Amino acid sequence: MAIVVETGLRRHGTKRAAGSLVSQLRHAGGICTIAGSFTFLFALVIGLIR
Repeated sequence: MAIVVETGLRRHGTKRAAGSLVSQLRHAGGICTIAGSFTFLFALVIGLIR
């Protein structure tokens, strides 16, 4: 019985870790998208000035 409970807790912990990992990846993806947009606009402005 104790082994089953431990396995259940481990699975639950794994789900939490995977969920937070996905959340972090989404957050990082959003930051990269914003940074890429600013970089593109900055390059576009420099190209127009020149």
